[in-house]
Amino acid sequence: MFIVAGEMDVICVEGILPDGSGLDLCKEIRKHPSGHNIPILLLTGSEDPNLGIDAKEAGITQIFYKANLGALADYIAKYEKASRMAEALIGNALLVEDSPTIANFLSEILRGMGLTVTTLANAEDAFEIFRKQKFDIVISDVQLEGDLTGLGLVRAIRRLDEPYCRVPFLAISGTTSKERQFDVIGYGANDFVAKPVTPKELEVRVHNMVKHKQLFDQVEAQRDHLRRLALTDQLTGLFNRHYMSEVGSRRMTEAMKHGIPVSLLLLDLDHFKKINDTMGHDVGDIVLFETAKVIRECCLSGDIASRAGGEEFCVTLINRDRTNSIGFAENLLKKIEASLPEGIIVTGSIGLATVAKGMVVDFKTLFKTADKAMYKAKSGGRNRVESALVEPLAEESGAN
Repeated sequence: MFIVAGEMDVICVEGILPDGSGLDLCKEIRKHPSGHNIPILLLTGSEDPNLGIDAKEAGITQIFYKANLGALADYIAKYEKASRMAEALIGNALLVEDSPTIANFLSEILRGMGLTVTTLANAEDAFEIFRKQKFDIVISDVQLEGDLTGLGLVRAIRRLDEPYCRVPFLAISGTTSKERQFDVIGYGANDFVAKPVTPKELEVRVHNMVKHKQLFDQVEAQRDHLRRLALTDQLTGLFNRHYMSEVGSRRMTEAMKHGIPVSLLLLDLDHFKKINDTMGHDVGDIVLFETAKVIRECCLSGDIASRAGGEEFCVTLINRDRTNSIGFAENLLKKIEASLPEGIIVTGSIGLATVAKGMVVDFKTLFKTADKAMYKAKSGGRNRVESALVEPLAEESGAN
């Protein structure tokens, strides 16, 4: 039964085989799990009126007679077309062709495959629209009128950043020279089709290129999702401490090098253990989630908010001076207290560390300074902000 072990689309058997009956073979094929849905065509020269009944019982899909092989060919052609339609592509194609006749011909084939086609006559316009829209494939004639040829277009695309630079490019040319084809591939095209283009060849090449591109996009999306999971706190949706110490640290250092004000805010919720002990961890989780939501709403696009651990949150404030940062922290406490998650009054204590202008300190020093300020806010009565300016002496002591 090796015949059904592979990926068979259609099986055609003769009625009488050297070692048995085609009908018996069909029965065996139908017993195999991979042979349940495969169309099985019976080719016979018999005119037996009972053949149709026997064939149906054996699981034959349709009978074809040797005297009319054209009917068999038509069936297979229609089946192939139906299979292609079932696997219709969903995506966007950019077609660059300066011959209206050829452009219409190619567009019709591509639309028949399920693609949405944008057709342009020159490479300059094509490159402009390529940078503004998402395409799954570019199909371009090598020789185009204008300053930018098809080869120039593929080179321009390959110079772009991800993900634009890796969009598949199918080159079309009137030459059949192997050397010319190698040149086109060398410029960055993924594949080459020589004119006159046959529908079947174009369909196969485009189908493979688009499918591979979309599969790669899916893998990249999954990888990005896993990367976000690794850098995100699952309860609150904020970044985790690892992200803050890695990415946040780099951004803060870069800002300090350019003389941009930088502050680090540490928020610790007051009496959070009491909430967990008296109302349960489920309620505690809701408090953490709602607090993170308030923090996110207060932040600007340049800020980075993270959950440092437990009931402690950390926010980098870039391009805010000390006065502005203190105002941000005080406003944050008011909004947290007003949020009333599960009807509970929640307060927090904030330690704020600001870097003196012209200084560059590491993340560890800034975090340590903010942590000391936060504990000072706790000992000073809670639900308040305590700020500290990182002076050169503080930088030196933090480094030791």
